Amino acid sequence: MKKYVLGYLLRGEEILLIYKKRGLGEGLYNGFGGKIEVGENSLRALIRESKEEIGVIPIEFERVARLYFFDDVGVEMAGDVFFITKWEGEIVESDEAKPQWFKISQIPYDKMWEDDKIWLPLVLQGKRITGKFYFDDLYSDSPKLKGYTIKERILEEMFQM
Repeated sequence: MKKYVLGYLLRGEEILLIYKKRGLGEGLYNGFGGKIEVGENSLRALIRESKEEIGVIPIEFERVARLYFFDDVGVEMAGDVFFITKWEGEIVESDEAKPQWFKISQIPYDKMWEDDKIWLPLVLQGKRITGKFYFDDLYSDSPKLKGYTIKERILEEMFQM
C-alpha cells in the first residue's frame, strides 16, 4: 500500500488549497502533499512536501485523519491528514501547486475529489476520523466514488517508514 501525507493550512475562517497542476488529481483543488519516501515518517514527509509544494515549514499542526483509498483496478493508498495553524516562510506557487485561500464556507467541493465533500467538513468541525473510500478507477479521467465508511476516531498510529 502506498502511503501519503496531506496538509491544509488554516488561518481564521480560511483554508489554503492548492490547484494541482500535474500528477494525480491534476486540475482539482486539494491540500498539498505526496508520497512518504523511504526513511521518512508522516511528519518528515509533511515538512518536506510543504517546503517543496508551497514553500513553508509547518510549526504547529495536528493530525486530523487517516484516509484509505481503494479502487477496482488494484490501487491501494493511505494518507495521514494534517491541519497546520502556524508555519514559517512565505507561501509560494510551485511547478506542481498553485496555492489559494478559500473561506471555509466557500470551499469549492465541486472542483475537488468526490470524497473531500464527505470527510473534510467533518474534520473542519473538529472530528478526528478514519475513512475508507472505494472508487472505480482512481487514475481515470473521472474517477467515481462507489462507497465509503467513516469512523469518528483515528484508529492507527502515524506512518513510520
